[in-house]
Amino acid sequence: MSGIKKKGSKKNVAGIKKGPIMDGFQTLVEPTYLSVKDENIAPLSLPVEAFSFQPTDDMIISHFKNGDKERKIYCNIETSEEEKNSIKRLQEEANSQGLAFLPSIAIMAGRFLSRARGDAHKAINLMQATQDWKLEYFKDGPVADTQVAEDLKYGVVYFCGRDFGLRPTIVCRANRIPNEWYKDKKSGTERLIRVLIFCMEYMVRYMTVPGKIENNCLIVDLKGLGISGVPISVLSQIYSVMSHHYIGRVFRFYVVNMSSTLSTIAGWVKALLTDRQKQKLCLLDNLADLKKDFAHCQLEEDLGGTRPVIKTFFPFPLQGGPFEAGSTASPDASAPSGAHKLLTEKGFRGRIFDPSLSKEENAELEYAPEAFDFFTKHNVPVPPACQKQHEAAVKAAEAKKAAEEAAAKSAAEGSPNGIENKDTKASNESSVQAPAAVMEEEEEEEEEEE
Repeated sequence: MSGIKKKGSKKNVAGIKKGPIMDGFQTLVEPTYLSVKDENIAPLSLPVEAFSFQPTDDMIISHFKNGDKERKIYCNIETSEEEKNSIKRLQEEANSQGLAFLPSIAIMAGRFLSRARGDAHKAINLMQATQDWKLEYFKDGPVADTQVAEDLKYGVVYFCGRDFGLRPTIVCRANRIPNEWYKDKKSGTERLIRVLIFCMEYMVRYMTVPGKIENNCLIVDLKGLGISGVPISVLSQIYSVMSHHYIGRVFRFYVVNMSSTLSTIAGWVKALLTDRQKQKLCLLDNLADLKKDFAHCQLEEDLGGTRPVIKTFFPFPLQGGPFEAGSTASPDASAPSGAHKLLTEKGFRGRIFDPSLSKEENAELEYAPEAFDFFTKHNVPVPPACQKQHEAAVKAAEAKKAAEEAAAKSAAEGSPNGIENKDTKASNESSVQAPAAVMEEEEEEEEEEE
């Protein structure tokens, strides 16, 4: 990724069909990245509270002491004029180069621009690098639950809950990495990365809501590990994947249970970080600090919470709220399950803010047909977009029914009791043929007279 390319690389896109224009970009047909059996999708993958959740200003944009800032939520939400202009320049640059992107890459345009500090050329390079990686990694098909189920059993990487911003939280237990992964480091690293990628694709598909919840947290537990025991290369790989290919997704890294030596070294390292890096990386000496961002029931006991240490890691052991930081309440056993089914794939992807549409239109998500009934059944306020789409669907169904009834009525008109029988049909046919027959008879009579 060194240098600025004048013309974008079109590596790996040969043979991929073009899709429609989406979010101002020519797109490619999106491959499938994730395959999960229904029974392996956690019932509480998405809490119903997510649909009414309103992120605060600092959840949308983080501000730092040095005056710098970083957007955290990009989709279905109005951006500044500067950001709109940057997106427009990026779209124009991509189109001028004749580039096409996967929809999952196009929707991340704002994130790439943030990393590139607004430079459209650099952002395009980042977009292409991630697209190349994605097409290469998934060239043989999606990452499936059947491929990672055995590796997930170790509990090295798994989802445990959500923070106060309803951001899904991954726990990474470095001390649970099995010896066999160390013995064959290449294979072990590949297995760990595959599990992590499965988790991230699962999150993007089932656990986020555009414009409300778009990030995740990562808790890295180094309990029992000294300097020599910390798998630096593995953690480096994790960081690389998360920061380069799921760009702008991680809200915060928490590192806990460090040895005294590691804490000392970490203190030196943290002093060298920028404000933006410090906001993302929290090196905690006290587990109690986690409860400043999490409800107690969203953390396991050995991480300072009240939830028993998890033993079964897949399907992901997600539970209901509360999610408010510091809450000591027990998890809601009656929390509605299945809310991850309420958005379509397009709804989960979201959209880039379009200045030609109203703020309300930009905020709309695409809901699944069963969403309206789900909200009403559970006495949950129906989101305006869901209400609108439901009413449109009802109106369309009524119009279709009316048209079918009109067609049936028209076909039955003229028949006794609306039934057309063989005798009636024969009579109709003969009446049509009669004039011709009469003319033939008259012609024969005239010939005989002559």
